[in-house]
Amino acid sequence: MSAPDPHRIRHDLPPDLEPAEVARMVEVGGQLDAARPLPAPGFRGELRRRLAGTQADGGVAPRRVRTFALSYALSGLLLLAVAALGVAGGGPFAA
Repeated sequence: MSAPDPHRIRHDLPPDLEPAEVARMVEVGGQLDAARPLPAPGFRGELRRRLAGTQADGGVAPRRVRTFALSYALSGLLLLAVAALGVAGGGPFAA
């Protein structure tokens, strides 16, 4: 891993830091970056497959995802309908 770019992290640091302190923080960041353990290749591959929506056996994402998406969309439409009724002067919150 390469050392962090001081210009890239400068916006994260307080503006009143001395240049020597910025250099020291970049050095410490490089040491921390180099010492960070890398997960095992098998774990990384499984994580990539899960994040991409596939399973280890090559199947697609669970069918539940479609059910969740459809239920969220329908509940959103129902809420929009209730809001439209309220704006029109009817619905459950009409005075």
